[in-house]
Amino acid sequence: MSNSSREMPREIYLQDVPLDTARTLFREALDQLPAWPARRAERIPLARARDRVTAGPVWALNSSPSFASAAMDGVAVLAEATVGATETSPRVLKLQSEAIWIDTGDPMPAGTDAVVMVEDVHDRGDGAIEILSAVAPWQHVRPMGEDIVATELVVPQHRKLEPRDLGAIAAAGHADVEVLAQPRVTVIPTGSELVPIGSHPGPGKLIEFNGLVLSSLAESWGAEVVCSQIVPDDIAAIRTAVSAAVSSADVVVINAGSSAGREDFSARVIDELGEVFVHGVAIRPGHPVVLGVVDGKPVIGIPGYPVSAALTFELFVRPLVEECLCLPPTKSQVLAAVMARKTVSVAGDDEFIRVRVGCVGDRVIAAPL
Repeated sequence: MSNSSREMPREIYLQDVPLDTARTLFREALDQLPAWPARRAERIPLARARDRVTAGPVWALNSSPSFASAAMDGVAVLAEATVGATETSPRVLKLQSEAIWIDTGDPMPAGTDAVVMVEDVHDRGDGAIEILSAVAPWQHVRPMGEDIVATELVVPQHRKLEPRDLGAIAAAGHADVEVLAQPRVTVIPTGSELVPIGSHPGPGKLIEFNGLVLSSLAESWGAEVVCSQIVPDDIAAIRTAVSAAVSSADVVVINAGSSAGREDFSARVIDELGEVFVHGVAIRPGHPVVLGVVDGKPVIGIPGYPVSAALTFELFVRPLVEECLCLPPTKSQVLAAVMARKTVSVAGDDEFIRVRVGCVGDRVIAAPL
């Protein structure tokens, strides 16, 4: 038997699918999955709900404020008792029976419907006060339900909660809120040359930091992330890691091994365990992307080169996280700029070039890095 016959076959089937076509093919595949998008609900305390997405609408249990209260420091009165009051012709009211001292936020006493500001009150010191300015009914009074009325909608379904939303929900009588569970993303770093963070790599070894970067990105998008132990370039080990990941994760990402080299096993593993829909997208960097499905879960193989890994993770994994959370797709900001120098791109590819942007006079300049 020749040496060539004993070697593992070099399967080169990288395609050159346009980015939009790749997204469409993957989208059509995901639409056929009965359990996609992965959406679950959970109830959590408001203190942990910032940036989470509501699973349903939140309705007010009570009004806020739940009573009519003073909006100013002063005296609570019946408005009609102050008619005609001026600085030159003040109205005299008896304390307790006709006027009651009140502070901002205090409940309005029974039989009163307005507050005269303390600046417009002169205390005579004999149990009576002089009102120097008339007030209208409910002037300087916060009515019951001014902020929130019981039974009204506080926040809608599928809203990403901001700090002000949490305050409104709490004011409406809730201590917790039902939110969409964070989609579970598992990142599997592969490569026999990789060593853990904190190691001192010897010759031919590299510190595995892509997993940290990708996990942090997914967490910033709202996912719950597990970054597995480093898996060596062994097809059986990678197959085992992917099988274990799809049993608990909603999205699985294999980092490195997505190309067509002798030790690039991502496409083969996905094809053996499920189905590959795209292998190779016409983008630079990040061409050797693998888009597939295993056991009803999206499984994506991305390149190991750090810039390619981050870009393809953003292009193909972020939309999945946002879909599970019912969030609108993130749209990139567009800025017109003049390139600082010419760049040459491969015909037919979408090239993503990192640049440093600055202003020179009235022109915006983009300098490729």
